[in-house]
Amino acid sequence: MDQFRFLKLREEMQVELVGVPFELRPDMPPEGLSASRDGLGHSQRVEERLIELAAKEGERMVLPDLIPKTHDAMALAELGRDKGEEVFWPLHLDIFREYFVHGRDIGDREVLAAIGEKHGFDRGEMDEVWDSGRYDERLHQFRHIALHLGIRETPSALICNELLIGSRPYAVIREAVQRCLVRPETIEEAG
Repeated sequence: MDQFRFLKLREEMQVELVGVPFELRPDMPPEGLSASRDGLGHSQRVEERLIELAAKEGERMVLPDLIPKTHDAMALAELGRDKGEEVFWPLHLDIFREYFVHGRDIGDREVLAAIGEKHGFDRGEMDEVWDSGRYDERLHQFRHIALHLGIRETPSALICNELLIGSRPYAVIREAVQRCLVRPETIEEAG
């Protein structure tokens, strides 16, 4: 649900946010994993809390048993990033919604192609991105940087030098951005 909070922050505070991909399980098999079978599910209490948080954001949330391999989804998002922020954020949000709202397999290229076409991408271009591995090195570098920073789970946010790991209330994220906006020279001038 942090996706919605980040977008709300961008609008409310007029700040630039950079969505950085982090492939949690790069060695996942192409068919994905089963949350229940592979021991990757959340407790019922955590799942209820996630669904409650989504409802507070005005969104419906489902937690499918299938945990998809997200590499192709992340590559599609990087194609969107290269097209500009006005493409990247809506595309990123649609990929997120496809899985967490509609319960669809975002490891399936047909599902991803439908999302990409909605945002004006040509199927040939998407296939080229996936088949050539055009964004593999970029995704690898982002993962390396995240691991170096101590990120081992999603969602995570680095706001100035403050690392927020795990889903956080909107107020916590907003306060971190506000602290970031206060520069030392501003404090010296006021004192």
